Amino acid sequence: MRILYLIIAFLFATTCHAQPSYSTVKDVEFANVDGVSLRLDAYMHPSDTPMPCIIYVHGGGFTSGDKSQIQGPLFEPLMKLGFSYISVNYRLAPQVKYPILTDDVERAIAFVKTNSKRFNVNPDKLVLMGDSAGGLLVSYVGAKHKPGNEVAGVISFFGEHDLINRVSENPCAVDGKTIPRPKGGCISGGLAAYLGFKEVTEETRKILKAASCVTHVHEKMPPYLLLHGTRDYGVPIEQSISMHQALRKQGNYSRLVSVVAGNHGIGSWSQPSQQHYKSALKQFLTKQVLESE
Repeated sequence: MRILYLIIAFLFATTCHAQPSYSTVKDVEFANVDGVSLRLDAYMHPSDTPMPCIIYVHGGGFTSGDKSQIQGPLFEPLMKLGFSYISVNYRLAPQVKYPILTDDVERAIAFVKTNSKRFNVNPDKLVLMGDSAGGLLVSYVGAKHKPGNEVAGVISFFGEHDLINRVSENPCAVDGKTIPRPKGGCISGGLAAYLGFKEVTEETRKILKAASCVTHVHEKMPPYLLLHGTRDYGVPIEQSISMHQALRKQGNYSRLVSVVAGNHGIGSWSQPSQQHYKSALKQFLTKQVLESE
């Protein structure tokens, strides 16, 4: 995983070199909670008018990761579309657990909206994007958030959305492999740290339901783009299928993009036959965000 992050950082650095006109501001504190400084990095589009903006929430199994984990393969397409890009940190498990991580994402949204002029972004054109653990967090916040923290769209890469079904999987797909479902349920180490328990009981099942994105799906939600590899043994694609179906059932816009033979990680989607996810991303942002009133 560390090697993947270095590859992504290199890709991002070379892309940035090709886009010298973008202004960058790093380590901006957007909140201080219990003595913990939460910070963001902003990559601002050069424009005289406020621009649409991606708020990116990194992955890392809820227990690791950092705002520096920019998704290099996506940076250039997003910039060409005219989006600014803000990457945020959040407190990590097991020091904190659900719902504190999603609370931190909401703090970031509120800060960007309040400081939209500083970052030259349109507060009505903010899109949440996250992968893996970040995919869960952005999908959750898109469905359940405080008043004023509405966003124009949500893009979730291989996130866990339906935790009741997740813990019931057999075989159990965790950490890049499949195993027989443990007696306590199919719960990865990262998910256990996020939720605060390792086994499914009658009591913890209530937390699983509350922490599931699908639980909070309702009418008039922002449009969702869900992207998932068909050979993801970290988070199976059924998790995105479940969210897609829940969104559509409530009359919301949702598009599910399956990346054939794709593993858990955008960096692994390198085959020519897998690159359609980039055009899907462009279409979604153009139709659902840029051209939306």
